Amino acid sequence: MAKWFGDVLVELARQDPRICGVSCDCWGFLGALAAAFPERAVEIGIAEQNLIGVAAGLAARGKTPFAIGMNPFVTMRCFEQIRTDVGYGCRNVKVVGGYGGGIGYAGWGCTHHAMEEMALMRLVPTMTVVMPADAYETEMATRAAATTEGPFYISLSGATMAFMPPEARRTFHVGKAVTLREGSDVTIVAVGPTLPDAMTAAEILTRKGVSARVLNMHTVKPADREAILAAARQTRLIVTIEEHTVIGGLGGAVGEVLAEAGAGTPLKRLGLQDVFACMVGRYEDVRERFGISANAVVEAVMRQA
Repeated sequence: MAKWFGDVLVELARQDPRICGVSCDCWGFLGALAAAFPERAVEIGIAEQNLIGVAAGLAARGKTPFAIGMNPFVTMRCFEQIRTDVGYGCRNVKVVGGYGGGIGYAGWGCTHHAMEEMALMRLVPTMTVVMPADAYETEMATRAAATTEGPFYISLSGATMAFMPPEARRTFHVGKAVTLREGSDVTIVAVGPTLPDAMTAAEILTRKGVSARVLNMHTVKPADREAILAAARQTRLIVTIEEHTVIGGLGGAVGEVLAEAGAGTPLKRLGLQDVFACMVGRYEDVRERFGISANAVVEAVMRQA
């Protein structure tokens, strides 16, 4: 069974004395580390800019800090500090969006949406950007972050997805997409919480006579260029789906690869279409309203059929 983020952090800390944690009102993620190594866990309070400053300072002194905050605030409120203190300073800081990714807090309104998190983190030179889909990928991403030199962003999910293969048969490599389903007509590229939509859409499309490939693009930077271009060669349409603005996130990353390679395969990007999700309501209703659903994928494919 995959280990919880906090337990993985303790295991890593036992192996590497440089590992430490800094929390921005996310102490639950560091409780286990604090119990094992009280001097290596720090609570900053609701002060995201200080969070990154402290983490950058620890990194400057040779530590490997995991700086944890709520997704929309740890990426937006302190973006200048991430850009300058971590990116420009080439600091070995691991920024973690602990909760509130995408439009998970649909009932709290736009201020609590993280519709820009991947785009912002992709902007920082040398930053690796990973959005794990489930507990297994969360554990693997955390381990990868600890051993990857340089800035690293993880948007946590930690969910369990029934369609995933048994953990013993799974692999996780930063920058390498996972093919969850083979297909020859269209490719659906999904990330994090949109993977169930992609898989459901693929099942529906199969019943309609359309063979759909599903790619789990857990690493948005660097995106898997080889998998994207293989999809462009082998299928006639690529559809991306994300809980994020289509500008600069997964859809943007896939589009950049296709454009630079001169690929002529059509691309349809599903997500927030350059709008705020100005609707307060149930998570499922907000997603459906803004076209982040299996039905939206099926409609996009059938319009191209």
